[in-house]
Amino acid sequence: MVPAPGEPPSFDSADVLKKAREHVLLIIDTNEVRSQYLARLLTLAGLRAIITSTSYQAFDRFLKEHFVPRLILLGQQEETTGPIFTRLLQRLNHEIQRDVPVMPLSFIYLPDGLLLSAEDTISNTMHCISPPNSLILRRIWQFLPSAQIPLKTAEHTMVLESLPKLGFKPRVARSRRSFSSHMHLELKAARQVIPADQWNTLLTDVGLAQFCKEEQWPPEVDQFTIPPQYFSLLMRAVMFSAPTQPLRQVYRWAGQVEADTLQKAIFLFLMQQIPKVIGADRTMRTLLTILANEVDSRRGEKLTEWKRFDDGSFVFVFYSNIFAYSVMGAEQPLCMPWQYSFDLMLRLVKQERQWEIREVECSAQTHTGHCVFLISPRKS
Repeated sequence: MVPAPGEPPSFDSADVLKKAREHVLLIIDTNEVRSQYLARLLTLAGLRAIITSTSYQAFDRFLKEHFVPRLILLGQQEETTGPIFTRLLQRLNHEIQRDVPVMPLSFIYLPDGLLLSAEDTISNTMHCISPPNSLILRRIWQFLPSAQIPLKTAEHTMVLESLPKLGFKPRVARSRRSFSSHMHLELKAARQVIPADQWNTLLTDVGLAQFCKEEQWPPEVDQFTIPPQYFSLLMRAVMFSAPTQPLRQVYRWAGQVEADTLQKAIFLFLMQQIPKVIGADRTMRTLLTILANEVDSRRGEKLTEWKRFDDGSFVFVFYSNIFAYSVMGAEQPLCMPWQYSFDLMLRLVKQERQWEIREVECSAQTHTGHCVFLISPRKS
């Protein structure tokens, strides 16, 4: 069954945030740089961080949001002697009938908030796991063993094993920067779908506090200034804003972005005329070329690759994929923004009944950094 316009493909997304719901971590830290790095690391490891700077702020959020932290990460040890922190612990212990462990942050060193990144000096074919940041996760897992994820690349992946035999050439991003104008569009779209009363807290909780105020957004210019993991973090904020339907929310967010890009009048006219002239197969080749050129221009290097096979199907690969750049431990593919782009292109050319497009390998599960989509002709 073909999805209706504006609707995501029909698959169950109820458990996409299951790990995050079950593993909420409260951070109380006046060191904003450290707390934001930590927020990024925890978010990209599939957990849910609640970021506060004082015990008073933490208690206030607890009363308003009724979250249940499994662990408290404390930046300043003197907080433990304050009456508000003591009251918070007492209230938590009373409500959940168990002690909430407290882990000090004074000993940790976070060089950044990345868990998985492109390091071409180490590997030019796949992303690498950060040793210092993985050590911090392991310390946290001592308190929360159920939050563990494999800190390694999957042994057998399409993008590193089978696709190279078919002529694909895996690669990682060299510049590790993307267009500031693209991030501006993504933030503008996120502002449309994230409720206003959640905007500041959610962006802070995922490690993007610098973008809470619109005047601090990246400029709408084509400059390579944005770390690619920011897109993955923003996607998580969008998911947290609708925890019962996170993938549908991401799909809505992608629709707001593409409303400002792909659906320009000239492009729309062009796409509607193509199938009448060149047929379904060449139409798909044209669409994939357009998408690849758009993505590569935003990244400043060739980070997409596609091929057609003898059976009429196509494979499209996003290398160092911005929407799963550092995400690890997912239970299913997460690249709904790209899924929306594919679906939109099919609708524009009235080809949605001719083709089926789905993500068949996601870095959020394999940890390679790369994601693969299969485009297949629909059977009559």
